[in-house]
Amino acid sequence: MLSELLQKLGSKGEKGIPIIVEGKKDLSALRRLGIKGKILCIKNSRKVFVDFLDGVQSGEVILFVDFDDSGLTLAKGITRYLEEKGVKVDSTLWRKARSLVRKDVKDVEGVPSYLEKLKKQFPLLKGG
Repeated sequence: MLSELLQKLGSKGEKGIPIIVEGKKDLSALRRLGIKGKILCIKNSRKVFVDFLDGVQSGEVILFVDFDDSGLTLAKGITRYLEEKGVKVDSTLWRKARSLVRKDVKDVEGVPSYLEKLKKQFPLLKGG
């Protein structure tokens, strides 16, 4: 379930693994969902994309970009670039979340409202 994936994402973030998202609205959405830790925003960095990725100072990152086709393209580019630099890119949770919400949610910022909608439709579910 989506809520379990988000709990795992939060757990990894709390362990100090940076989470890469696209923008500030995605960061805000993850914070509203209770996810702590370091969240890096690609599009709100004043750096060029490659400079942003060169600035990643971690041996491992978690990728959690938008779920649409442009997010998929972005994920492939980030993964290829960072792995060439020796950074482990974990996109497992993103891929699972993408498969769960593909038709209903196109971006990370839409996840909180999607979970609320699920809670209202299915009150016995624990967060979607």
